[in-house]
Parts: sequence; C-alpha cells; structure tokens
Amino acid sequence: MKFPSISLVALAASIISPVVVVAQSNIVFKIDGSDVSIPLSGQTSYDSNQDERMRRPLVVSADGRSVTVEGNTHRALPLTPALTIKASTTMELDVTIGDIQEAQALCIDENTGHSPSRCFVFAHTQDLSSSWHVLEPQTPEGETRHYSIPIGHYFWGVNKYNYLAYMQDNDSNDRDSGSMTIANIQISDGAEYFIEQDGIRHYVNTAEQKSIGSGQDSWQYGLKVSDDGKSMQVQGNMHRAVPLDTAVTIDVNTQLDFDFTLEDLRDLHALCFADSTLNKNKCLVAGKQEHWSNVFYLSPQTQQGESHHYSLPIGLLYQGTFDHIMFIQDNDSGCRSCGDATYANVKLSQIVHPELDIMVNGVVQKIKASTAVSARDDQDTKTNFLEFPTSVSVTMIGNTHKALTITEPFTIDKATELDFDFTVTDFADHHTICIVTDPTNIASYKSTSGGKRCFTVAGPQTVSWDVDMSPKTQLGETRHYNIPIGRWHPGGTAYYLVFVQDSDAGNKLPGESTFSNIEFSQRPDLVLNINGVDTGVFNHQLSYGSRQDFSDNLVDVSDDGKTASMYGNLWKAFELPTPVTITDDTVLSFTLDVEQELEIVSICFDEDLSDQVHARCLKLSGYQTRDFGTLIYKGIKQTYEGETKEYMIRLKEFYTGTFQYIALQHDNDATDRYTGISHISDISLHEIEPSCLTGATFNFNLNECTIDGFVAGVQSSMASVGACAGKDAWRELLSLWDGQSDSDVRKRIQDICVSGNAGETVSFDMLLDSEKQFVEEFFDGGNKWNYEVDEAGGPDLATNAARITYADEKFDDKTAISLPHVHNFEGCELRAAMCCYVAARDADSEPTDNSDACYMEFKNSQESSHVRDGYSIYPDDSEGAFACHGFVWGNDSGYADAAFKGNTLFDVALLNGLMSNKEVEELPGAPMCGCVEHMPVVSRADCTTTTVTQNVSISFNPVSKFTAEGSITNVVHESCGDLATHYDQLVADGKASQHERDALDSHLVGDGQCGPALSAFLSTKGFTYSP
Repeated sequence: MKFPSISLVALAASIISPVVVVAQSNIVFKIDGSDVSIPLSGQTSYDSNQDERMRRPLVVSADGRSVTVEGNTHRALPLTPALTIKASTTMELDVTIGDIQEAQALCIDENTGHSPSRCFVFAHTQDLSSSWHVLEPQTPEGETRHYSIPIGHYFWGVNKYNYLAYMQDNDSNDRDSGSMTIANIQISDGAEYFIEQDGIRHYVNTAEQKSIGSGQDSWQYGLKVSDDGKSMQVQGNMHRAVPLDTAVTIDVNTQLDFDFTLEDLRDLHALCFADSTLNKNKCLVAGKQEHWSNVFYLSPQTQQGESHHYSLPIGLLYQGTFDHIMFIQDNDSGCRSCGDATYANVKLSQIVHPELDIMVNGVVQKIKASTAVSARDDQDTKTNFLEFPTSVSVTMIGNTHKALTITEPFTIDKATELDFDFTVTDFADHHTICIVTDPTNIASYKSTSGGKRCFTVAGPQTVSWDVDMSPKTQLGETRHYNIPIGRWHPGGTAYYLVFVQDSDAGNKLPGESTFSNIEFSQRPDLVLNINGVDTGVFNHQLSYGSRQDFSDNLVDVSDDGKTASMYGNLWKAFELPTPVTITDDTVLSFTLDVEQELEIVSICFDEDLSDQVHARCLKLSGYQTRDFGTLIYKGIKQTYEGETKEYMIRLKEFYTGTFQYIALQHDNDATDRYTGISHISDISLHEIEPSCLTGATFNFNLNECTIDGFVAGVQSSMASVGACAGKDAWRELLSLWDGQSDSDVRKRIQDICVSGNAGETVSFDMLLDSEKQFVEEFFDGGNKWNYEVDEAGGPDLATNAARITYADEKFDDKTAISLPHVHNFEGCELRAAMCCYVAARDADSEPTDNSDACYMEFKNSQESSHVRDGYSIYPDDSEGAFACHGFVWGNDSGYADAAFKGNTLFDVALLNGLMSNKEVEELPGAPMCGCVEHMPVVSRADCTTTTVTQNVSISFNPVSKFTAEGSITNVVHESCGDLATHYDQLVADGKASQHERDALDSHLVGDGQCGPALSAFLSTKGFTYSP
C-alpha cells in the first residue's frame, strides 16, 4: 500500500492547558517501505472519556520515529488517506516499558470510539477482556521488545482504518504514572494469496473479504496467507469469501488441483468458487464431521493430521465464471476459535478428456468422458468420477451412478445383445450397467415401465429395477458377459449409458470395478430359403411349448443366418415375417450336426406357441425313448452324437396348413440344462415340382457306388440337361421317385447300386455248398470243422474243408460274397464283426494269444448261448490263450468294405482263422464269430480290410430310368493292424461317427483295461469287483 505525500502542518499554538512541548511536530513511520508523516496537530482523544482532554502530550523524538507516552493517555492521530489492511498486512515496532500500568497498547481503528478488538497490548496489570489482542510475550518494565504483528489476521478492510492510537490506561489514583515508548513503526503488506489458471496468477484481495451466510461467520478470525502467497490458512469458525482480481472460467474441460492439510478437524472444511451472489452450492468438502446438502464431497476425505493432494475434473461438477473464492470452516458450536486447515497450490488447468470406445453393430463409436453426469442426484456421489484406464475400459471407484452420452444414438430392439468384460476389484452393494432411451430423463434407468433397463453382474444386493445376471462375478474375477438385453429392455433409441456401483452406506468409498470391451450388436436374422428366396426371420426368440424352455439359453444364429446353433436346454420359436403354407408338395430340407447328444432335438412349424395342441415337431436326434407327447418321431432317421446328416422331408405325411412360427426344440431338462450341442443349417422349404430328369438321357461311372457318389454323378450329369440347369440333384431325385424323404432316395440308390453287382454276387451258403444250419453252427463254434482234431489217421481239415480252398480260388478275388443270413450277423449297428477263438485243431497247439477276454453277457447272444440271460467273467487272463480277429465297414453300402464285407468274413473266418491258423471254438456262452454287439467284451482284436478294383456304370433313360452294371477286377484282403485303431480311420474318412467309435470302446476296451471294464459291469449287477 502506498500513501501519497502528506502536507505537514506545525503545531502553532497550544490547544490544551498546560502547554504541550514537543521535540518534533510530526510522527513518522513507514508504510510499505516509504516514510509517512502524521502531524500532531490532528491528534484527538481516543475515547474522550479516558484521555482527560489531552492534558498529557505525546513526546516525539527528533526524527519523529519514536513516541513516548507519559501518564494516562488515550491519543488518536488521523490517517489520511485511511489505511487498507489485507490478510498479509504486518506491523513491526519496538516497545519500551518504563513504568508499567493498567494497559499499554497501540491501536488501529476506524474511529475514535475505542474498540479493544483494534488494540495490541504490550503490557498490562489490569485484567482485560478477550476482545483485546494481548501480545505474547508481554514487555516487562524496564525492557524493550521488538514486535511483528500480523494485523491482517485480526481485522481487515479497504481504506477503512482512519486512526493510529497510542493508549496508556492509568485511571487510578496517580494518573501521571506510567511510561511507554513506541518506536520504528513499519506497516507492510506481505504476498497476497493467488490461484493459477492455465499458468496465469489470479490474486485475491483479502482486504475485501466478506462474511457469507447469515450469522455463520466468526468475523474476529482472519485468513492467513503464506509468505509465497500459495497457501491460505483458515483458523477458527469461518465462512469467508474473497474476491479475485480477475474472474476465472470453469468449463467442461477444467481440472482443479490443490493441496489440503487438516490440523484440527471440525464440522466441515470446504473450498468454493462463487460469483457475486456468494452462493455456497459450488463448495468442495475436503474434511467433515457433519453432512451438508448441495455440496460436493471429495474422496477420500482428509482426516485430522493428514494432508492430501486433490486432482479432479471440476468442470464435470459445475461450470461458469467465478469472481470469488470462498473458504468455509464450520465450527459454530462449542469452540469457535478451533479448527485449522490450509489450502495450497490451487490450480485450474485445461485437460483433454479421454474417450471410451464402444462397438455398435461392428462400428467403433467414441463416447466422450466429458459428457459424464450424475444419473441421479440423490444416489450419485458426484466427486466419484469415472476413470478410463484404457480406451475400451471404464472404472468406477466408490459410490457411483454416472451417465455418459452416446455420441450416435442407436436402436435397441428384441434382437439386441450386449457384450462386455467385467472385473471386480472391491465389492459394492451392486455393480450394474444400464441403457437409457429417454433423452429427457436420465434417471429413468430405474424405471420398470415396459421392461428393465439395467443389468447387474456383481454384488450381494437385489433391487427391483434390474435384471440379475447369472453367474455373478466374484471378487478378483474377470468375467465375459453376453446379454440378450432385448429380452428385457423395452427398446427404443439409446441415448445414455449408465454405470452404477451402488455403495451409499457409510463413507460411500467401497467398491471398484471395470467394464471393458463394451459391444452392442444385433443377433442376425435366421435365414430360411423359401421357394428359392432367402428370407430373413427376425431374431426375436420366443419361448415355445409348455414350460419347457430354459430362458437363459438362446439359439446362436451364424452371421450369415444360415446356421442355428443350440447349446443346452431350450425351446425357442421365431415368428415368420409372413405365414408359410405347407401343402402336399412342400419339402423341408436342412442339415443337422449333433456335437453333444441330449434328450431331444426337433424342428417344428406351428400355428401358435403351444406344443400341446397338435403334433408339429419332428424328432431328429436324442436318447429319450418315451414320453414324447405330441412329438413326431416315427419314420424319421435319427442323427447321433458326432454325426452330420442331411434331411429332406415331404411334410404332407405329417401335417399341412398355414403356420406362423418355426420352432427348435433342444430338450435337456433331466440333468444339466447347459449341456447338449447341435447345429441346424441351410433350412429350406420348397414346393416339389415334376423332375427335370424325366426326359433326360445320361450315364456316368463310379469306383464305389455310394449314395454321395451317385448323387454327385447325377448332379454333374444334370449340367448337360437343359431343363436341369441350376437345380439340385437331391430334390430332382425325390420328385422323380415321388419319395417322402431323403431316406427314400437313399434306399432307391442303394437298391440300384446293389443291382449293379447282382450278377456277380454269391451267397455264403452256396459258397460253402452247405445248408444254413451248417453255416450257423460253424459261426457259433460248432460242427465238425470246429470240434475235430487233426491227427495222423484221423480227421483232415484240408480234405474235409476242401470247399473253402475251391471257393477262394473261384470266387473271393472276383465276386462279391454276401454275409451269411444267420443270427450272428444280424444287428451290426456299429458295422464291426470279429471271431474269437479259444482252441486249435492241432492237438499240440493253441490259438495265438493276442487278446484278453473280460466277460460275456449271454443275453447279447441268446441264439448262440441258448439261455435268456447270465454272464461269465474272466479275471486275470483266466480264459487262457485267446485270439480275436475282426473287420469293419463304412456307413454306406456302396463302400467297397461294406459291399464286400462277406468276402472279408470269408478271409478272416475261413481262410485265415480256420484253414491257415486252425483256430476254432468259442468262449462259453458266446458265438465264435459275429457282430461285436453279440461277442464277448475283449481287450482288442487284429484287423483285416478289403480293397476292391471295380467299375460301376450308371445309366439313365426315360424308359428304364436308372440301371447299374458293375465289373470287378480284383478283390484284395490285407492287415489293418488293430481293429479299434482302424475304426479311427473310418471316423476320419467320414465313414463312421465319433459316437460309434466311442460305443466300440465298450466292446474293445483296450489292453490292460479288463479290470475297470469288469468293475463297471459287475456294479450294474450289484457287485463290487476286487481284482
């Protein structure tokens, strides 16, 4: 502060009696380093009732810098202009007490009425009220002390202080007693407090500080500014506003940083920005013992004795232009002088808010973090801000109900899905994500009108306005969620994403969790080909049937819409865009792949969503064998685990009419509703038309007359038939033969292929020139070929079975041999057969021991064992020398190993087993040879396979339709090692299913596995096996 030059006027005459004698007519002191002179001529009584009409003069030194007061004196000198005092204003002086009296002080006051609160006491003998500022230490009599007094801590104001008063109170008996000298007065301003915005300092004017709030502020306590101007200390009860020299602007991108130290915790400690209205609703509370409304509570709250650095995006709390900074230290009950807090290094800066990348229907959308607002003021802790650790992650810490504005609003409908990854670091009551479609009411996320908008993935609390997802994420886990939100959400245009981490009990600090990789997508339409046109069916999946559907499971439609994958129990219907009419000529086609078997897999067309009124569902797969209700299952081929099959079904055999829905039944409600996997693809409906093949003529050749090869040959030949261009061979064959399903087509093709070799096929009975009974007894281990023993002068196999050698030479390498029509080879579901021997025709020989017998269950071969049931077991190799040899064939009768399986049996059982190895006789109760289903359970078997060089010529003409003619060049048998291992090759070649391979393991259990097999078998009989 700078005073202008003051005109000095000499004291010309005595104005009181007795005459005042002075050494100097001006008092001199320094203000901000400059000398200021106050003429004594302007002196007046400071409290006229005490100064005795100024009868005692002030004694001023020659240089005017020292004033001595003798006796009872209360003297004021005017300050022109009036003095401005700031929070940093300091007065320094030297005091000498010559004779101590009741009160000896220097005062700076607005008027001469004497206010003790404006006086600084250096020495006193009288008890003084608390209004006086009694300096410590006091100056003893006869001593001189130097004082530095922070007068701005006690009072302040702009051009407010008009008088400098010397006071020596001694109104007792001897009023002339008392002596005090005050010298070298210097009044100066220290650094003013400032805050920074973008590197520019904005200073406050503490001389203009104002009380705010009616009766809230204790005016006697002043703000204290540090020497560098960076810190403001607040002591005592204070509600104080200080103007800034220039206003600061807070916008959405403004960041606030400051350091806060709390030495003495009281009711509430806050830093505020305000405009001229000095409203307290922009206050940031850093420490508290009581709760106020309409303020912002920082996290964490500072406790007594702590210091915290706070950094927060203040522009997300409020925005505007502010010309005041306010300090609140509320302590209006009890000790109002208590409370001590310091605010330092307050800086406002501009930041670039991060963006959250979300995926919407395959397109990245950037959501600005600067759009974050409280979703509900009564629920959200506004100063718990969302954090963005990566561009695809948003983290909540503490109690949070925050909304982000979606940059490009998008549509939510019944086919909308939400995917994200979620991590829980610290539990809150519940952790939730919501989608708001009301652009004017963010708080509607809690509404349940028309559905639910929120999805909770963690936390113990249950609320009525959300959907609890299962399973929930546990502490420390990261879990991926795929939520078909369209099932619950009322739909509409999505305007806001709301993140909720509810922790509104206590200090609202618990809870930390992160949502990452947020993606909204539309489930693809299910595509049906209807009469040649791909038709999209909206992917709104409805529960179908009588309380059978497990709503957690949905049909997963591929991106191209052509494959419907089903996982676990579900009964789902899709509403067709327009009803379809099924006529006598409607054909349903599709492909079914069963990956993991379950109870029932069906496809349905229905008028409504009930499965109980009419039989509308075709059972295609599943191990359930009864209690089908209205399910249609008879006459429809079944697909087993590991198999893929194509279907063509002419629906007139089952139903006709107009239907609104297509439904898929994937029933698995007996045990685990999440198991069972199958896929239905390429679903089509078409009307059968007269076949384009009717007037055609063509031919083609095949190495193996399989169904697939035959159809491929027809498809290739159709390219040269003009009427068949672009058409499907399966459909044309179904029409040509007026079939009911692809099974009819397959049967007709098999018959044609068999006819091609009819002229070159010989029956097993004729091959041996024996009756069926002889053949049957042989394969059961009976008749003379098995019972006789070759010895000198006795039976001779080479002679008795010479027919075998003859048949080999005449037929085996150039003629197809059919399997014998005996019970041993009926029901070969696994397409595997073997012979197992326990003896040899040579008296001193035994069979090659290449296997172990585990057990034989007689009911599997009743016609061989001649008993209804029973079993025999063979622990610890108790069967003795035991040899098994077998063969397998593919799942199409046109494969060479299938068409010539009789030849393979002839080679295995007669040429090698009997003639070469002379192995004979069966395990008791078992056949010697037969399908593996009829044979004993064994560890393993050797293997023989058959390859054929042949040509099958297929011809078609309008009159005779299809004819086949086969020519066989060569039939060769060779070892294929281990029978079970060779079956693996069939699976790899698509000639057997994994389901069948797994079933084979129950017949060929593996080396060293008879013990476990016996244990499992005997447990079904109520016994425990102990090796």
